[in-house]
This record gives sequence, structure tokens and C-alpha cells, in this order.
Amino acid sequence: MAHWNHKKHDKEAWKYLAKSIDCDVLLFQESYPNLEVLNSSQLVWNAIGGTRPWGSGVYSSRYKIREVSFTTDFFGSITATEITIKEDLKLIVISLYGLMEKISNVVYSIPNLHRMFSDLTGILESRDTRHNIVLGGDFNASLQIDEQQTGNSHKVLFDRLREFGLVNCFDMFFDDFVQTHRHSRSEKPWQNDYFFISKRLEKNLINCDVLDNDNVREFSDHNPVIIELDL
Repeated sequence: MAHWNHKKHDKEAWKYLAKSIDCDVLLFQESYPNLEVLNSSQLVWNAIGGTRPWGSGVYSSRYKIREVSFTTDFFGSITATEITIKEDLKLIVISLYGLMEKISNVVYSIPNLHRMFSDLTGILESRDTRHNIVLGGDFNASLQIDEQQTGNSHKVLFDRLREFGLVNCFDMFFDDFVQTHRHSRSEKPWQNDYFFISKRLEKNLINCDVLDNDNVREFSDHNPVIIELDL
């Protein structure tokens, strides 16, 4: 939601996301929840902290939600929740932001992303949770970057997610990259935002789409991604 440079649209943006789009579950990043719009009892959110008072969270207007605790140095970049869909079905829903870091004057997301997924290993591989994962967010990563650099560091990351048994929701519905980020200094149609789900949930995935309209372009430099699961 790019809270840091779209604050003037904060309340309008939250109304649009929570009320107009009206998803059952909302994953958000680079955000500061507006409690005039959202119900705090249906919200799990963590700030990154320091110079970043914004962070990542999950909101559900329809289902019971609770935070899932795990050990990490990346709270605010990752927020993990358990959402009770029905008595015999609970989803582990993870909102993730690819926190950038500077190494030798070059800015990277991949090292931190590997650290984040290492911290999430217990959730992603536990027999109690691994089959019911929904993970989405702004990764600040793309195979498009590998096309412009030496090496395949971004492919290695996405290969690792496949090894965790996660399925890229875009693969079933698109043959190529889909623009989800409008970069102020680049004309390239970047895809930085993704949804991944457990392999066992793949049969339940019936749609994956990217919203692009005047509201979206006013409220953020990212486009919302919507997936639909028939559960």
C-alpha cells in the first residue's frame, strides 16, 4: 500500500480494499491499518519499526483470525496467521514483504528473503500446517531481474519455494509476467507481487487476477492480486 508516500489516500485506500473489493481475507504490506475502517479484533499486523512504522498484516472481516508465533528477526516484514474457515479447516495465511538491504552499495531483497523463508521452515514443513498454506505479498523479487543481471539468484529463490511444496498461483492462469508494480524510474511492467499456496490446495484454486483501475493507480504503486479458492 506504499503507506510511506501515499498517506494522503490512507482512509480512501482502506475503504476501497476492505469494503469495495470486500475479500474474505486481505493480505497487505507497506501498510499502517486505519482503525476507523478496520475492526481491530479481525486484524493481525506488525510494524517493521525504526524508520518504518508501517508493516505487513492480515485482515478478515468474516473469519476468526489469530496470530501464529515463530522465531524471526523480520516481524513486520512477515505476519503469519491462522484463519478458521470452518470447523475442520484452518488456513495458515502469511503476509510477506521482501525487505531490502544494502550490501556493498547494491540493494538486494534475495538475502533477506532466504532468511525469512528459513525462519518460516517450521510452518512450511510441519505436517500440521504445510498442506494449508496461503502466502502472498510484495516480494521485491522477480525472474525479470535475472534477465538483466549475471546469475539466477531470483530463480534460486522461487525454486526453493517449489521445494517447500508451494505452488505459484499465477502459473495456472498466465503464460507470462503480469504487471503488479509501477516503478517511477522504469517503464518495464514489473511483477513483484505473488500468491503461493500448498500443493494440496491447488485443486481448489479457481481464479487468480490482478486489479488495475483508476482507484488502484491513485492509492498505491502496486496492484492488488486476488485469488479465489473453492473451499
